[in-house]
Amino acid sequence: MPESLSPPFLAPGDGIALVSVSRFGESAVMEQAESWIRSQGFTPFRAPNLGARSHQFGGDDATRAADVNWAIANPEVKAIWSIRGGYGAVRMVDAIDWSSLKAQPKWLIGFSDFTMLLGHAYQQGLCAVHSWMPIQLPTSTSKSVDSLADLLRGRPHVLRAPAHQLQRSGQAEGPLVGGNLSVLYSMLGSPSFPNLHGCILALEDLDEYRYHLDRMFWGLRRAGVLQGLAGVVVGSFSDMKDNALPFGKEPLEIVSEALPGAVPVAMGMPFGHESANEAFITGYRYRLVVDSAGGHLSPL
Repeated sequence: MPESLSPPFLAPGDGIALVSVSRFGESAVMEQAESWIRSQGFTPFRAPNLGARSHQFGGDDATRAADVNWAIANPEVKAIWSIRGGYGAVRMVDAIDWSSLKAQPKWLIGFSDFTMLLGHAYQQGLCAVHSWMPIQLPTSTSKSVDSLADLLRGRPHVLRAPAHQLQRSGQAEGPLVGGNLSVLYSMLGSPSFPNLHGCILALEDLDEYRYHLDRMFWGLRRAGVLQGLAGVVVGSFSDMKDNALPFGKEPLEIVSEALPGAVPVAMGMPFGHESANEAFITGYRYRLVVDSAGGHLSPL
């Protein structure tokens, strides 16, 4: 795949639009997001329908897509930030005006269910941002919070992982792609699934049974999409569950067993559904080094 297009980094006063692509956002979360945006010297914008509810969604599918398209069309907006995850991005991703976003690139920011948009953006040739979202602000580490502010100003952080018994040493370079394993698995066979050949794959997940992790990895393996990876960085696999009759393997053992043996793998990178969720740019070229000190993922 050709090099992904990186939107312009933000200058003081630039606008950041708050949208909901999945679950609805609550007013307190919107207010804390606006306060943080202002504290960083940027200008917050609420999408016209932010706060709408349709059952668990932030408005119906057309409404959520319309808010993203409003942000794409607004010349004052330079970044589009999802208020939270949940479920629902798959229902509106195809109604986003991707051609206009490619003509006037802006940063899409989010993680978890937002992995759907990150993958689709990569397939459209666009960089985006995997990052904590406003709902996580009260529990995020200061390093994570600063990582997004610095990234938007054009200074993406280096991510580091401690040494781990399941890591695999080596070096790799390539576009960094991926995000939430469950969402990525759900994208198989669709136009949103990122072409992983030559990429460094980032993976995290939350609240899954161990056997389901294994099933998802077998699905990815049998589809052939894990072949040709340059490297893998594994974030947090949080609140994993098991049945009364145990599956027999820990989550990171399941992950390790599924990955191609010839690629470097770093375990415990600071991203995912934990307080440490440092921002990185999907579609951007990174260098991964894994050695006795752990993993080191640096933007090029």
